[in-house]
Amino acid sequence: MTVHPEHAATGFGPVAKGRKLEIRQVWAGNVDYEFWLIRQAAEKYPYVAMDTEFPGVVHLPSKPHFLLTPSERYAALKANVDALHLIQVGLAFASSPDSPPALAFEINLREFDPRVHRHAPESVKLLADHGLDLAAHRAHGVDARVFAAHLMASGLVCSGGGGAPAVTTWATFHSAYDFGYLVKLLMGRKLPRTLPEFLGLVRVFFGEHVYDVRHIMGRCPGLRGGLDAVAASLGATREAGRAHQAGSDSALTWEAFRRVRQVYFAKEGVRGFAGVLFGLELELDLAAAANANKYAGGAAITNNNKVGNSKLVNNGGTNKFASSGGGGRCAVGGNGGRNRSRNSRRVAPQVQVAVAALR
Repeated sequence: MTVHPEHAATGFGPVAKGRKLEIRQVWAGNVDYEFWLIRQAAEKYPYVAMDTEFPGVVHLPSKPHFLLTPSERYAALKANVDALHLIQVGLAFASSPDSPPALAFEINLREFDPRVHRHAPESVKLLADHGLDLAAHRAHGVDARVFAAHLMASGLVCSGGGGAPAVTTWATFHSAYDFGYLVKLLMGRKLPRTLPEFLGLVRVFFGEHVYDVRHIMGRCPGLRGGLDAVAASLGATREAGRAHQAGSDSALTWEAFRRVRQVYFAKEGVRGFAGVLFGLELELDLAAAANANKYAGGAAITNNNKVGNSKLVNNGGTNKFASSGGGGRCAVGGNGGRNRSRNSRRVAPQVQVAVAALR
């Protein structure tokens, strides 16, 4: 679906049946406008699938993956995420749990340079073979700090709070590393030391309605393999783009998520799987108390990705940021703590200030 400026000014137009999905490319030259569209999309489409591309793993555990505890898996994840650079982020938006994706965005980041940065050569070759132009990323990609500032003001993260339900439902596939990279960028620092702290931050930023299809597959007899194999087994098709490109993979992730709900959980739904990431099977609720203790005298995350003057408290078993701005999870700009962009003109100056400070 092509979103024209005149449509975005008054809300997105209807998705024409049979119309091919468009994956919008986000570069440094159009990042402000594209994130304005993303803020509009976050208002209209509360269901979001997310995928990332990164340069593989360089730190390997000393024993097979299936023998590792969740904490040991997180230690390996942290070592890799702390050492490497994110390459691409994909976001696909849908209007309801049973709707196809309405539009998707592919945010291309500039930091990674295989000539100087550590990476897994086979992983980078795979990305290049599937169309990622790393030279274009270095020349025209979005600064990761600019991306983080826009994401904080997009309405997608820290949405909800103050007793309100989470605004965004996230669908992912084998997403522990995806969330690791996003948390690292949003925090502007290395990942926390322990798994409960990390999962607490996932909850703070992304809310309670986070679903990992790879985790859900554990209750789906006969369903196995990677994203493409699972999607094919479920009858889901790739509507646009290529495999191993984040925008296309995010759209396919959404199709896999909605199909697994329809095929395996039509009656009971998938609510029981919320908040659990495959490989790190420690529910976000269980991480809340440990995370609150860690930050009991600390502060909330603000729009400039630094620690502000609000504190993280334990509120009925969940992590919420208590602030003078109105009691949301991540208070931004006095916007009731919800970081919500009902008036995009209100959010844009926040981003401009944050971005200007980074340049």
